[in-house]
Formats: sequence, structure tokens, C-alpha cells
Amino acid sequence: MGDEINNNYTAAPDFISETPVNLPANQPQAEYGSDLIAELIGSLGHEYIFLTPGSSFRGVHDSLVNHTKNHKPKIILVAHEEIAVAMAQGYCKATGKPAMAFLHDLVGIQHATMAFYNAMADRMPVVVLGGSGPADPAQRRKTDWIHSANTQCDIVKDVTKWTDEPITLQGCLDSIARAQRIATSAPCSPTYVSVDVLVQESNIPEGVSLPDVKTPRYLPAPPVAAPRESISSAVEALINAEWPLILGGRVGYDKATTPVMTELVEILGAAYQDGHDIICMPSNHPQNLNASFGRTKAEGEYKKMLMAKTDVVLCVDCLDISNNIGAYEGARGAGEEVAAGKMTVIDLSMNDFTIQHWTHLGGPLHPVDIQVQADGLYGLKQINAEIKRRAEEKPPWLAKAKDRRAEVAMMHDKLRLSQLEAMKLKWDQVPIYLPRMTAELFNVVKEKDWLLAARNYRAWYDGIWEFDGAGQFMSNSIGGGIGYGPGGIIGSALAGRDQGKFTVAIIGDGDFTMGPAAIWTAVHYKIPIMIVLHNNTSFGNDEEHQITLAYRRGRPAENAWIGQRMVGPEPDYCTIARGYGAWAEEPVRDPEELATAFKKAADVVEKGGVALVDVRTSLN
Repeated sequence: MGDEINNNYTAAPDFISETPVNLPANQPQAEYGSDLIAELIGSLGHEYIFLTPGSSFRGVHDSLVNHTKNHKPKIILVAHEEIAVAMAQGYCKATGKPAMAFLHDLVGIQHATMAFYNAMADRMPVVVLGGSGPADPAQRRKTDWIHSANTQCDIVKDVTKWTDEPITLQGCLDSIARAQRIATSAPCSPTYVSVDVLVQESNIPEGVSLPDVKTPRYLPAPPVAAPRESISSAVEALINAEWPLILGGRVGYDKATTPVMTELVEILGAAYQDGHDIICMPSNHPQNLNASFGRTKAEGEYKKMLMAKTDVVLCVDCLDISNNIGAYEGARGAGEEVAAGKMTVIDLSMNDFTIQHWTHLGGPLHPVDIQVQADGLYGLKQINAEIKRRAEEKPPWLAKAKDRRAEVAMMHDKLRLSQLEAMKLKWDQVPIYLPRMTAELFNVVKEKDWLLAARNYRAWYDGIWEFDGAGQFMSNSIGGGIGYGPGGIIGSALAGRDQGKFTVAIIGDGDFTMGPAAIWTAVHYKIPIMIVLHNNTSFGNDEEHQITLAYRRGRPAENAWIGQRMVGPEPDYCTIARGYGAWAEEPVRDPEELATAFKKAADVVEKGGVALVDVRTSLN
């Protein structure tokens, strides 16, 4: 038949299986460059590859299906490239492993650029490959001229750790293996390699071989340890503090963090807070003073009080220390200034190795007094070990730590009581009050082995959802890119499915609006997930800004909704979800109906389905 196209090839019966048919029982000898690329992806340990189809990598696509038989990696078909990279980011978070996506030349890479930025901000080892070329102008079709570039990598160099554009098959294989090593060596970040279409589709040249990816040169570097002097300086400051505070950061993705962090907090008698939209410590631990309450005035006042008491703060792998210690308060009307600089600030991180020349990601030069440059968890273990060693001699600071533990525990109990009382004040409010939505949802899932793939940080209320520690919550986009949610949560849910978790996520309607097609991927690949839409029919964060500015300028706040609210008509997200094959009923507007709606959705997810519950909520 040659290259003649025939539209009559049938898909698998009822589209149940994506196992290729009519192939030999054993994997044949690789014939084309793309065959070796497909083999390499599997040998690098990738169970899945997230992609949106494109002709610039038709060779690799064919090899993934007909050479490696859609197995290690298995193709995860995604409707949009930004969603594909977001899924890879979410999968990285939930597994602690690198993930891979494949993009279509200039078209795909431009679509995905925001997702690259989010993954870079989140320091996730997403390895992205992109079809390119042909580099030889004589081989380009009309469309290839539109979709190719002299240096395709340029568009993502500012949002990646490393890029390459190899021109030979051996160079391509070596670069892909190197890209994974670089992406997974701390501090992690996305990498990108373009794969020329002719390299993919040509026969394998003489002498080309697959890299032996098990050799040390291709493995990630071991964790970076802090110098002994740095550890000693940090420990001296902590044990001599009158009121030490520990802030946990990105180490919250790793469940191994919780026992180490808990032990350190208890020995020191320190107060503890999670740094920013992350979880490292159990919610009900008596020294946990997490005080998020929808970014209300009460939350700001509590933070100000805590910072005023603190004389030494240890920031463990926190991305933006100035934000964590309140140094931005007062900027552009954000609130009263917190007296940053009146405490000793210890920075345990590798933040200085991630400074970007293009973006201000990570903030300004932070008011750090003691720098401990190390892998977050490894450095935390070093500090903990040194403090335990010193504690063996029963020094006087141990008695002070014991007294502080009792004081902090009383603060914890008082804080949680005030949070519960505030929750009850608007319990029956319509539109639905966010704390009630959170409480009703947690009550339904709390006995399950759950994974919270996302929550709306600006509208989160501590003291309601009880976390056991790190590894249970996958945070947000980190780069602030709205639209991450649908893809990111389904990437995490894919990992959750393989781990036997019940995955649940709370995302905003604005976030969902930008990527609802991600639901099709979840339904098609039987990735169970319960999605709760915190739906205020508005780009709520920005509507709040309009309200704030209106009050400041003496203008009518009742106009703040214009250009913010998606009403007249309101999008029917339940119909959209059903259109992609998910379970959804009607929006929940009555708070008394929350429990029943959540139980129905949970039953669907327990049976392997995808469920969406649209909850009509108030602005924060």
C-alpha cells in the first residue's frame, strides 16, 4: 500500500485496550532512530509518557506503539500540550520520580511554555522532548517551514535548567540520557531536548549504541550536604534562642520528612508552621501553629504576633523566605509592615543555585543571617543529628525547650478552637462558606487512604482538614499559572491510582475553565479522582483586588465584578464533565446537600471513576 492513507482501520473493540495488535511476540531488532529513542525512554524508568500528537515526532510515536508496544512507557494521550506538561509535573510530585512529555515542534512548545515555568518554579524533574526540523531544508514540507526554527530551544531556555538540539542519532540518545540526569540532580528543574524528524525516521547508522543509563555518569548526583561549620552555626543559634520557629517548605512532598521534622521541633521546643501551601507536620501536633484562615485580617494579625515573639527562624527548603517571614507586608497595601530583620534567619536550602537571570522567581536578596546550603531533607537530618548529639549532655537549654513545648501546645489548642469557632459562624451561609465545604469533604474522605492533589491556598482554612504529615498534599502550580489545576491533579491521580490512593482535589472554577479536557484523559485511562470545584463564578482573587482598590480610591465596590464574573450565562461545568465521560450531577448550592453530594462522588471514585462536584461558593 505504501504511504496511502486508509481511514478504515478499526480501533480496539469498544476502545477498551490500547495494546497494539498484529505485532510479533518478541520485540524485534530496532530498525529506525525512533526505535532506539523509544527503548531509551523505557530504560530510563518511565512508566508513562504524556503527549499531544504531532507530525514532528510521528517516528517516535510509531516506535512507542509498534516497537516497544505501548509499554514502558505507556502513552498518556492529552488534549493540549500545556496540560501534558502539567500532568508530568503533578506525576513528579506524587512519585518523587522524573516524568516525561513529548511535544510537537514550535506549536507544542509554545503552548506548553507556561507549564514549563510552573514546573521550574516547583523544581520538578520533568524531561520534555520535542519533535523538530527537519534541519535539512531540502527535506522540509510546507508545514515544516512554518513549524521549525533555527534554534527551537530558545523559547524555553529561560524556563528550563538545560536544553539541547542534537543533530545526530547518537547525539540525541546521549542528550536525552543527560537531560534526565540534569533534571534529577538537585536542585531539580525541567530539561528539554529537540529530536529532529529525520533522526527519528532514518535507519540506524553504523556504530550507534544506547547509553548504559545504569552507569554512574547518567545517575543523579547524591544529595548535597552542608559544611560542618554551617551546621554548627545554625545549631548554636537554635539552641540559644528564646523563641525558635521552624518553617517547613518543599521537603513536604517527601513523606520521609515528617519524622525528622517532628523530632527536631520537639527537641527544640520550637513553634512550627508550614512555609507556603505545603504540609510537613501533622495538623494536630501540639507544636503546629498553622494559622491560615482564608488570608483574613485575623490570619495576618496572628502571623505578626508570632513573628514578634520569634528571635530565631529556621526555613527548611522554603522557596521565598521574605514571604515566609512577613517581609513583604506593607507592599502595595498588603498590610502593616512586619519587622523583618529583628530575628536571626537561617536558610537551609539550595535556593542560590536556582537564581534565574530572567524572572524574579524566589524573591529579592533575603534577610538571611546563616546560610546552610544543602539538600533540604539531608540538611535537616544533619541539623537534627547535631542537636541530638548535644542534647545527650543534658544542657540547660533542654529545660527551656520543655517549658516552651507546654506554652506552644497551649497556643495550638487556643488557635484550633478559634478556627473552629470562626468556621461555625457562617456554617449555613449561602453561597456556601468555604470552611464548611472543606469540613464536609474531609468528613467523607478521612477514613480513606487519601491524597489531596490540590487545594485553593487563598481560600484554605487550617484546623479543619487533618493531615498526618508530608507526602499527602501536592500543593499548587507554584509558578502561579492558572490552568495548571486540571492537568496537574490528574498527573498526581495517575500516581495515586498506582499507589492505591483515593485522590481528591479542590480547584477553582477559573483554573478548571482553562483545561477541562484533562478530564477526558482521566476517564479514558481509568484514573480515579474526585474533583471539587470551588466555584464562585469569578476570577475571585482579582475581584478581591478590584474591591480593595475601589475602597482605597473611594470608588463604588459594587462594580468590582465587571470583567471578573463569568455569569450570564454561568458555565455548566457539570455538563462539560459529563461530556468528557465523568460523573457529575447538578451544582450544589445548598450547604445541607454537600454531604450527600460528596458521598455519591466518593462512591463513584471508589469504583474507579472520575467524579466532579460543582460547589457554588462565596468569595473568600
